[in-house]
Amino acid sequence: MLPWKSIIKIQKQSDLAVYLQISNSIIKEIKRGAIKPGAKMPGTRIMAELLVVHRKTMVNAYDELLAQGWLSSQPSKGTFVSEHLPEIHPIKLSNAKKEINKSDTAGFSIKINSSIHTPYPTLRGIQGFHDGPDVRLVPVMELNKAMRSVMNRKSSLINFSYVDGEGKFQLRKVLSDYLNDTRGLQTTYENIFITRGSQMGIYMLTAVLLNKDDIVIVGESNYFYADITFQNKGAKLQRVPVDENGIDVHAIEAICKRKKIRAVYVTPHHHYPTTVTLSAARRMKLLSLAEQYGFIILEDDYDYDFHYQSSPILPLASVDRKGMVVYVGTLSKNIAPSLRIGYVVAPKNLILELSKYRQLIDVQGDPFMEQTVAELFLEGEIRRHMKKVLKEYHERRDFMCRLMKDKLGDVIDFKIPDGGLSIWAKFDKKISVPDLAAKLRAKDLIISSGKIHDIDGKILNSTRMGFAWMNKKEAEKAVKLLHDTIRK
Repeated sequence: MLPWKSIIKIQKQSDLAVYLQISNSIIKEIKRGAIKPGAKMPGTRIMAELLVVHRKTMVNAYDELLAQGWLSSQPSKGTFVSEHLPEIHPIKLSNAKKEINKSDTAGFSIKINSSIHTPYPTLRGIQGFHDGPDVRLVPVMELNKAMRSVMNRKSSLINFSYVDGEGKFQLRKVLSDYLNDTRGLQTTYENIFITRGSQMGIYMLTAVLLNKDDIVIVGESNYFYADITFQNKGAKLQRVPVDENGIDVHAIEAICKRKKIRAVYVTPHHHYPTTVTLSAARRMKLLSLAEQYGFIILEDDYDYDFHYQSSPILPLASVDRKGMVVYVGTLSKNIAPSLRIGYVVAPKNLILELSKYRQLIDVQGDPFMEQTVAELFLEGEIRRHMKKVLKEYHERRDFMCRLMKDKLGDVIDFKIPDGGLSIWAKFDKKISVPDLAAKLRAKDLIISSGKIHDIDGKILNSTRMGFAWMNKKEAEKAVKLLHDTIRK
């Protein structure tokens, strides 16, 4: 008998399951010829005793090897190394050409979408004024514990199968309660549709609600990917000014008197990108216009939970009584960007159409993660986490703003944002923000060039500067480098 205990080394600290360590070790010995084809393998009970593991572990290891074709089982005789081993090296096609074309270009035509830019590298591994939450604050332990609890239950086996396209019932229910409590909405779980982030919600709503040549009103400065989503559908954008009180509703009214408007897209809580809040008076006026002229209000409330000054103004959806508002939100900023959970709040008939459309692109979301997040809500963990990070981001906002006022107040103009995770900064006209961004990138510091916000060339030398991504020590270092680069 082979010295199995010497051949198979089990590392108990490894993340790889023990049965896989055993099966991988046996495969390795077969490959190098130490175990010959046709050789009889010891029984699982004997192997378990030799390796000091549970017999079930050995059964799993043998099952893995049988499934891969390295072993074969013969009734009443035992388990043997397969006479016909799996191919270790790929077989060349008999009629393959000796020279293979390795061109990066497809041999067929591709429809080029020139309206959507090539994806940029995220560069999140480099320090900088990134727009978004600090992933170091993610409640990893609580998330891991909740996920393991969900995965380990027999009742969770259903999550490995197909589930409702609208999202897990438990998450829809707790989200409905949460939104009713924090935003004054009046919903049930039937008004909630779970998406993989708010952008997916915008895309699906565009597909369901818009037709070619429909007119959609947006701000002169607006969320770039919403604009592109509407245009990709064939809709026409009508831009209106955005001032310190948000989108100009009187300009919207003037357009409605001349043209048939299908929808108005707004980020009222903290306008993207300028961070201004749509005033209460303008919100009521906009809702009144929607009822009068019959257009849809697409309310993207991507960062409602991040508000630092007094109480936030309730969403338009909270006072919508005639079903004119479709409300879009996300949990990706509340917990972690990679946790792709967003939601659409809408009348039931629209939820039904979204469910139909989802069958064409995604079928369903991630039921295990949705169940996990639902339970974190029920345990109060989400609210505890939000309370903690809100305090931290508030301090980081104040610290960053003080630094920039002290060191760069003569060349950067900005208003301290009431909420959100970024500052809207306007640079002195002598400073080219794209050139500055390139210089800082060479010094391993990231700042947005602002080009993505300057849609029609009307927002010169302005950009969003995230303050939440960096702690105080990192912010101090970043602002110093920004200062030194500008002064030179």
